[in-house]
Amino acid sequence: MKLPSINKQHLLFSIILGIAGLLINCYPIQFFANVQFVLGNTVTVIAAVLMGPWYAFLTAMLASTGLMINWDSPHVYLFFGLEALFLGYARRRDIYALYADAIYWLVIGIPLVYLYVTFIMDIPSSHLGFITSKQAVNGLVYTSLASLLILAIPKLWFFKDKVKDRQRRMLSSQLTYFFTLMVTLTLLFSALIFNYYFLERQQAMLKQNINDAVSHLATSAQNYINGHKTVIANAANQLTIVADDPLEWQPMLSNLHESYPGFISMLIANPQAQIIAASPVSRLLSNNQTRNININDRDYFIESFYNHRLFVSSVFQGRGFGNDAIIAMSAPFYTDEHHTTTAGIVEGSLDLNHFAHVDQNNEYAIDESVVMVDEQNQIIYASEKLGLSSLSQFKFVVNNGVYRTNLELINIERPESIVPEYIYAHQSLDNGWTVYILKEFSPLLKLAEEQMFNSFLMLLIALMCTFYISKKLSALLTVPLEAVASQFSPSASGQHKLPSIDENSPKEVFSLYQRLLASKQQLIDHQVELEETVARRTEELETANKKLKELVDRDPLTGLYNRRYAERKFNELLDFCLRSDQAITVAVLDLDLFKDINDNYGHLAGDECLRIFAQLLQKYFKRDIDIVSRYGGEEFLLMLPLTNALHIEHHLNSFREALAQLSMVSPEDKRSFNVTVSIGAITANADYSIDLDKWIKVADDNLYQAKQDGRNKTVINIMTE
Repeated sequence: MKLPSINKQHLLFSIILGIAGLLINCYPIQFFANVQFVLGNTVTVIAAVLMGPWYAFLTAMLASTGLMINWDSPHVYLFFGLEALFLGYARRRDIYALYADAIYWLVIGIPLVYLYVTFIMDIPSSHLGFITSKQAVNGLVYTSLASLLILAIPKLWFFKDKVKDRQRRMLSSQLTYFFTLMVTLTLLFSALIFNYYFLERQQAMLKQNINDAVSHLATSAQNYINGHKTVIANAANQLTIVADDPLEWQPMLSNLHESYPGFISMLIANPQAQIIAASPVSRLLSNNQTRNININDRDYFIESFYNHRLFVSSVFQGRGFGNDAIIAMSAPFYTDEHHTTTAGIVEGSLDLNHFAHVDQNNEYAIDESVVMVDEQNQIIYASEKLGLSSLSQFKFVVNNGVYRTNLELINIERPESIVPEYIYAHQSLDNGWTVYILKEFSPLLKLAEEQMFNSFLMLLIALMCTFYISKKLSALLTVPLEAVASQFSPSASGQHKLPSIDENSPKEVFSLYQRLLASKQQLIDHQVELEETVARRTEELETANKKLKELVDRDPLTGLYNRRYAERKFNELLDFCLRSDQAITVAVLDLDLFKDINDNYGHLAGDECLRIFAQLLQKYFKRDIDIVSRYGGEEFLLMLPLTNALHIEHHLNSFREALAQLSMVSPEDKRSFNVTVSIGAITANADYSIDLDKWIKVADDNLYQAKQDGRNKTVINIMTE
């Protein structure tokens, strides 16, 4: 089997398109969560439409490399490579790109994405619908853009050796496709913009709600703590009053605990850290060992007794009165009002179940969870559905992966997963505790999935309706136009009117038919005359343009090129000599004492002198590649490519000597006079400098030296390196 020959132009163009697609795909457009829209694949569709499947495949591989760099997932080569081949072969069968791409994603693309995500990627099944529908919508977006670009760029219409239609398309089909394309792109962008702002709004609402919830819970917790700190402080003040009567301690403690059930238990310890009184008293009486419990190792005793301060502990496991996780609040009381001697401490163990009650009755907590940790990040309380134990460390990972949202995201159960589990907000309390509100992320993603799916479904319905309506509309336009074309075709000569063109035809088409009928002979009569006129005017215009160009580039007095032309041509000469590694000579020539000629013989003599000088220059420097120009006033510029460094000085001197021997005649009084010239020049390889000013600077310096040496001299620098 003979392989098809490679079209070098197509190969180069497909590579250029692929590199452009690669660069664009390095910056995908973030939409929501892990959904990113890629527009670099637009070039793949262009390659498929213009050059066929295999060039499109090459473009797709290059463009997909940008996604590989970004996503680190080789599936892009499979999905988009198959898409390129499918679109290329569909183009060879005269199937429009938009229709072909819709078929590809429905039949091949979406099933492949589903299988890949299910068996290879670590993404929950609840995310599948969102991901697969996004791929299809993305495909329609960049296919529509590519089709519009091909329509909008005329150079692509006439792309050399592009894939040709097997059969000439009907105007009705082209109109139908164009209308479908415009409606598709309009609906796609409208749906995406609507979904984007809808999801942005949902995120803003969620963020506001969760921030309100954490603020509400934090305020409640702060008030709860502050209130019980006040209770402990007041209890210590009351105990100070009766510190000398220990028999009063137990009744006072029992009454206090009865008034503030927010404490699980309360106790009073003496300076030896032994429990003297406790509430509920039943625990103290039922446990004979309780009186022997020493709490001198507890932070709440040490901080209050020795440091004389109201203390709130971290969460810890209780003993003596139960093994629950507790938080202790303690304060010292004294033997006198001046607080000189500590009589003991009063302590209350907070009921942490209070936070469960607040959590369950929180107006925001229908689908939210609560975690409260102390200053050491130990869990004080966590909602039951989270499955987190009190006293354990609250471990989570902030999700800063590929999921784009305006929300803060964390993972708890699966910290290594790229898929976020919870939206969260947190707030710190005055005592260093932190309150977290968690809300599952999956419901928001489910909402986005429903929006995307509904948009895709509506788009398909709109496409079918648009296709049907466009087909009918295009028929209304093309049938009468086809009749008009038939009327004025050569095969219809001799006919005056076709049955399909009558008063029932559209007004514009019928009017067009009448005008064409009336103008047909007139157009034929004027055709020859118009062609002759155009030919004549074209010739006149070319002549005028040629003269104008001469006027622009030539000095009117001497007929030499002017300074602007010389400076413009320098780069061409430089490139020419660079390719052959040849030298260039740049010379500046200045007529000696030219002002004296004008003063002594008149300006007409000066002009005649300049003309004769120019003629002599053209005689000596007459190669087609030499640039001889008047640089300004009595200064002239020579640019001599392919210079022989061994002979150029001799040639310049020959010209200078010939000028000195040449006798000139004043036009006014016929007096004879002579003129000399000073020459400054530089000969160097073409890579000496790309800046003409640098060459002229050296030549000018040499010209100045020639003038200083007495004029009528040639000073030249020949640079061999």
